[in-house]
Amino acid sequence: MTENQVTEHKTMNTIVHAAFRRDLARFDAALAVFPVGSQQRADQLGRAWDFYEQELHHHHSYEEQYFWPALQQTDADLSVVAHLDDEHDDMRRALEEATVTVTRLRADPGADQAAAARAGIAHLGAVLLAHLAHEETDLEPISAAYQGSPPMKAALAKVKKAHLPNMGNLVLWLQDGAGANEKAALRREMPAPIILLFGAIAGRRYRRDVASAWASPAG
Repeated sequence: MTENQVTEHKTMNTIVHAAFRRDLARFDAALAVFPVGSQQRADQLGRAWDFYEQELHHHHSYEEQYFWPALQQTDADLSVVAHLDDEHDDMRRALEEATVTVTRLRADPGADQAAAARAGIAHLGAVLLAHLAHEETDLEPISAAYQGSPPMKAALAKVKKAHLPNMGNLVLWLQDGAGANEKAALRREMPAPIILLFGAIAGRRYRRDVASAWASPAG
């Protein structure tokens, strides 16, 4: 799986996409060496998956609820992205299927369940990575060009407000395993002191439930 297909981050969107790609690779690597019978590892990966599922759901819901309607209020030509809604539907189905396999692994951490979870996440990865690539190729240039428009500024303000309760976990996730390019782009979107403050004070869930999974020698 490609960790990051975008080298120039003009909006927060591609920074988030890079984190989705990193975690897909992490889950695949962890499940490839899953210690059969380990309830501890199954629970660890399950908690990390809960976070990933939530972030993926929120990200695409906010696009549909806020950003895409905002772009429709501008004079942008959106004909090239007519199929993004269908891709979101495909992604949701693949996400639901992958979540079922992870849930089964937590209930019974056997070899077959680990293999099924790996396959389910790989299928999601195929669907999601194709969608992210499409969005970055066709929609991202439009979003970047119109990000200063009043509708897009209003949409961004609404998304920031929606993210506020989870902001500490979000900023830790976006930095965890990120390259210098992504970290620099994040600092352009958010002042460094704010990133440090949110991460230090409000990032408890990420440190406990997610970062711990990737720090495990088993994964």
